[in-house]
Amino acid sequence: MPATDRREQILDGAARALARHGLGKLGMNDVSASAAVSRGTVYRYFSSREELLTDLAEQEGRRFQKQMAQALRDATDGAQKVELAFRYAARYAGEHPVLRRMVETDPAFVLAAIRERFPAIQAMIREPLAPVLATTEPVRRGLTTADQLLDWMTRLMISAFLLPDPDPDRMARDLAAVFRTMTAAAGNEARMQRQSSRQRASEARRARGARRRNHGNR
Repeated sequence: MPATDRREQILDGAARALARHGLGKLGMNDVSASAAVSRGTVYRYFSSREELLTDLAEQEGRRFQKQMAQALRDATDGAQKVELAFRYAARYAGEHPVLRRMVETDPAFVLAAIRERFPAIQAMIREPLAPVLATTEPVRRGLTTADQLLDWMTRLMISAFLLPDPDPDRMARDLAAVFRTMTAAAGNEARMQRQSSRQRASEARRARGARRRNHGNR
């Protein structure tokens, strides 16, 4: 078997073992048994449990990014893509056996990992969503940036992971509704500012006209 395939086999086995035993009780013997390879083979590819867990997290991150991009591929507009992104994240968090097990058995480790890897998590979400967020009215009007919206969406997705709803589709709809409300409010604010600017300019023109007429009547 090619080395890349063997490595993936071990990582997939590690994910199954982690879902079964939890992080605290996970040993390399559990990984080798779940992956159907010898303990020596595991150590040939991963020098320690920490290295294996780091590579497993990176593999799962790549899968998340790829599958989210696939989920958004057929969306026809930006609003639909945002809702689909929330829906995918909510389902992924609720259905992924390793993530659910770790939140239940090793919450301190999960929170520390999220803090440490937050920029990497944002980067995973940025690729499929940044072009969509760049088209929203608040970004186009300069009221916020795509990166600021991305930061907010990332934090919402993490909250969906830590506090999952029994109905992930409902959670996705609620999160998308909040997003639409916030961006719509920002857009309304921008329109009000433009209207106010036009009104002030109109009043200034009328005042100048009145002054000229008064001057002409003297």
